[in-house]
Amino acid sequence: MKIITEPLENRQLLLTIEVDEERAQQAMRQATRQIAREVNVPGFRKGKAPYGVIVQRYGEDAIRREAADILAKKVYSEALEQEEIEPYAPCVLDEVLLHPITFRLTIPLRPTVGLGDYRDYRLEPSIVGVHKEEVQQALEEIRQQNAILDPVDRPAALDDVVVIDLVGQTTDGVTLLKRDGIRVLLDAESTDPAPGFAEAVVGMKTGEERTFTLALPDDFPQEGLQGQEAEFTVRLIEVYKRTLPGLDDDLARTIGNFDSFEKLQEHVREQLRRAAQEKADGEYVEQVLKTIIEQARIEYPPVMFEEALDEAVGDVERALKREARLSLEDYLRIQGKTMEELREDLNPRAAASLRRALVLGEVVRLEGLEVDEEEISAHIKKVSAPWGARANEVQASLDSNEGQRTVRSRLLADKAVQRLIAIAKGEVSEPISAEEQRSGGDKETRRQGEGETGSGEAEEQGAGEQE
Repeated sequence: MKIITEPLENRQLLLTIEVDEERAQQAMRQATRQIAREVNVPGFRKGKAPYGVIVQRYGEDAIRREAADILAKKVYSEALEQEEIEPYAPCVLDEVLLHPITFRLTIPLRPTVGLGDYRDYRLEPSIVGVHKEEVQQALEEIRQQNAILDPVDRPAALDDVVVIDLVGQTTDGVTLLKRDGIRVLLDAESTDPAPGFAEAVVGMKTGEERTFTLALPDDFPQEGLQGQEAEFTVRLIEVYKRTLPGLDDDLARTIGNFDSFEKLQEHVREQLRRAAQEKADGEYVEQVLKTIIEQARIEYPPVMFEEALDEAVGDVERALKREARLSLEDYLRIQGKTMEELREDLNPRAAASLRRALVLGEVVRLEGLEVDEEEISAHIKKVSAPWGARANEVQASLDSNEGQRTVRSRLLADKAVQRLIAIAKGEVSEPISAEEQRSGGDKETRRQGEGETGSGEAEEQGAGEQE
């Protein structure tokens, strides 16, 4: 058996296997015996027709094709072992030649990730402050939220609070939202659910129903519907006039256990500081990851990208179902897109997600990060608890083999992020030797780094959208 390997771009390998003629002849004889057992040959009992008769009846090339089918799996396995090739996924059979029997196959290889000098990366974290204007704005929002509402028997006006039944539909008749008995502040500056909504309701009387068309806002949550026209049907149930309270001790005591307005101000300032710090911390994490990912040298086979693209489509489908009660098919029809066009749109997202997953997987490998059974169990209990009556159902889903593998991947990815943050802050000083960087982590950890971590997020959502 003659084997030729030729590296291709994007972590693929062209493998050519030429079978020696003696082995080909043996396979051809095996093929003719199979044919003789399966067909009736005039003049011979079933299964007794000799080799030469079968070849003459069906032709040598047909027998060679049958022989190639018999040999393919065996010689492919032998070639992988002989050349020490570890495929990432099943190969693609590009061509089969018959004289001599030769197979040409494209094999996707496992991805490679080089993180360079990631251990030397440093980034100073931000310390945030809170401006006086921010505190004042937050206090005004509290004041607005605690307005006194008095029912009135007159048409709705701006700055009133109204109780309405609301249905929103696309021009194709697909329901975007349906809410009954909701309270809405008629604020001229509001874009929820669409710019101009408040003005369209002004003048309505109790019991009146009105239908109007508005353009959806640029930040409309359902992806791809921004800016499109939608038809809204509103039935007015009640109208309330608002009276705003003063910014004083009475307001402080009304909304919480505060002795004075000054105590409320201090509380608001601290909340704003914490929120700002959380935002800064999140931006810090993303900047660290962005830098490490950008400097990484990553190669992966096309089939791995297609898997990431499948996950991105699945994410969109789940989000549409959860947030809009909309099927993917209806969404594509509304957008006037094909599945191929959607996949093309999702290419950047899938590529970014895959690169991030591969980098975190390599951090897991190089840093020797691990997750034990106790951590997995604790995580499953934590995410199941908020589901109340469905907690046991959610826990059972995550306790399955697939669920535990997903949770494990998620926890490893989280640990990788935390390790990179610690490195960027200068909190990790132990160097990794060149030998450790080449071979770090056992076989199981390496497999997680190359594959499992990549699909953790989408799989955990798929386990029942528990998180």
